[in-house]
Amino acid sequence: MLAVVIGSALLVSWIIASIHGNNNSGLKDIPNAHFSAPYSRRWWLSIRWRKMENRSLIRLHRRLGPVVRIGPRDVSVNCIDDGVRTIYSAKFDKDASFYHALADQTGFMVTMIGNDEHKRRRRMLAHPYSNSYILNSQTLDRTLSRVSCRLREGMAAWASTGTSVDVYQQAKCCLLDVISGFLFGSENATDTLRDPSFQDDLTALAKAAGKNLHVKTSLAWPMNYFASLVGGNVPPDPDSRSRWEAWLTRVITDSYRKHPTKHSSTASLYDHFYDSFKIADPDMPLNDMASFIAVECDDHVSASHMGLGSLLSYTMYELSRAPDWQRALRKELLTLGEPSNQSLAHRLADLPVLDAVVTETMRTRAPCPGPFPRVVPESGCQLVGKFDIPGGTIVSSSAWALHFNPIPFPSPEEWRPGRWLEADKNTLAEMRKWIWTFGSGARVCIGTHFSMRVMKELLITIYTDYETFLDEEFTGNVEQEDIFSSSPLAGCIKLKFRRLT
Repeated sequence: MLAVVIGSALLVSWIIASIHGNNNSGLKDIPNAHFSAPYSRRWWLSIRWRKMENRSLIRLHRRLGPVVRIGPRDVSVNCIDDGVRTIYSAKFDKDASFYHALADQTGFMVTMIGNDEHKRRRRMLAHPYSNSYILNSQTLDRTLSRVSCRLREGMAAWASTGTSVDVYQQAKCCLLDVISGFLFGSENATDTLRDPSFQDDLTALAKAAGKNLHVKTSLAWPMNYFASLVGGNVPPDPDSRSRWEAWLTRVITDSYRKHPTKHSSTASLYDHFYDSFKIADPDMPLNDMASFIAVECDDHVSASHMGLGSLLSYTMYELSRAPDWQRALRKELLTLGEPSNQSLAHRLADLPVLDAVVTETMRTRAPCPGPFPRVVPESGCQLVGKFDIPGGTIVSSSAWALHFNPIPFPSPEEWRPGRWLEADKNTLAEMRKWIWTFGSGARVCIGTHFSMRVMKELLITIYTDYETFLDEEFTGNVEQEDIFSSSPLAGCIKLKFRRLT
């Protein structure tokens, strides 16, 4: 009886304290996603646990406006001016609890919480990812040429036999072969287009990491702790991690050994990373430097092969559903056969149909929907010109919610590349600022220029001489899973290839 009385008293005290706290909160005027949002995160955590977070945010923002309260100190923001541009400036640190749950290890740029340390690391890594470097990199030229050759071999076989091809897997193989060659040189590049087993290892590891992140960020403590005890942190295949680490150790060791003899024209990203770390701290022990470089390379490989692989495969899927756009794209690509003194990389800017196709897929099929949480600094901030947000509030935006906003994108659920070709200059500029596939602000994805060049050149390889079409016998669900890093629910996307005469 005494326990019941004490429990009831504590419950009443909590309710009174929660109501009092909400009435005195700077967030009280923000529309609530749910009646319980000012008092508890449990409703929103249940949405995340059921893998409905980003699609729920799309509906909530359409109904309640650009700023929505989703927890006692959690706010979702879905506007660019006085919203995203404020939050993702250099003043807002990342939410440590989320980004430390994102990966098993920290210390690489994406997991750095404070802006100062992030700025220093980005400065060290940024040069080989700059647009001018990407456009003129002989290492990337050779790598893309090699992968395109392998891809043509595969397409010739698939077309001649009428094979149903899992383009999601093949796209990931393409991107893994490209990023490994760019990172470590052609001598250390993978060849997963011919032997996808190693790519399968990385996919298994990525799925395990996604499962871990989902558990850690969807359950309140102590439930996430107990969940981790029953397998939340165990990779599907324990050998996958050891094979991946063995490969990474081997290629980094080989890259280090060959570094002193590398000419600038054959320099890999590893060579640039090594030189940057050495310049920044000449006395850094070799083991420490190797560890820092290894975790960065691990992240760059994972992000490129999974995220870009997803985008490439979904672009092929959408083109297969829209043969008119496929024909329009091929007509444009055939102009590349005309004489020019420019390299292919420099001619990509003159292909508006290709750019529209890629941009529209980035809008409708963003591989990392988010949200991406930030912490409001102690000084607070103001959003949309009327909401004063106190320091310590967790604010976030979602790529999916931004991309499916019907104001900048009428009929947002439709894949319509024409919107990028038909819009006037002002409308086009407005739409482009809402594209958030690579983020924005001080922490925009360092690999944006790399991603765009690689995506476009691989699409040129595919659609200059081949067409893709749907496999009518494939009935898997190709819609994306609503989690932080999204892949097809079926785990594959199957298409067929036909050689064009």
